[in-house]
Amino acid sequence: MESQRVQSLIKQCGLGLFDLACQVSALTTWDLNLPVGVIDARRTTPKLTVTAIGTINSVVRASATIGHPLMRRFFKRMEAVGVDQALKESTSGPQSEAFSEVWQAYREERRRGEAPMWSIEDATEFVMSSREAHSDREVACLAIFPGEPHAIVTFSVPIAFLTSG
Repeated sequence: MESQRVQSLIKQCGLGLFDLACQVSALTTWDLNLPVGVIDARRTTPKLTVTAIGTINSVVRASATIGHPLMRRFFKRMEAVGVDQALKESTSGPQSEAFSEVWQAYREERRRGEAPMWSIEDATEFVMSSREAHSDREVACLAIFPGEPHAIVTFSVPIAFLTSG
């Protein structure tokens, strides 16, 4: 299912991805200026944004808290029992004090502006995978799919595929 959604996005954003593939193919070495694609598929018509890998967090905001194991456990539990019950369990368990500190930091992140979309660890992994994609002659991309919470999928597409007519 996920691969079908990604294939559909690649087709819908074909012209923009062609241009991106041409930019990437012109670069002989990887650096933080490498262009990558961010496809926002949360609306009916997906929107491709091209950004340098070094500025990915200006397009897809990263969080210092959502990657914390207690927050990951909270989010997983939230999907199963709802936010109120998950919060009640997290604030009354054996790690309630530690969770409360992380929870407050998370709430502060949210108060400062647009909600974070992925963890710093996820962003770092994407930066590293962009290096591998470049050496494999591929374009690194990520897609943001709708949902509660949204889902982020990272992938790469061969330059040859995107530039063949």
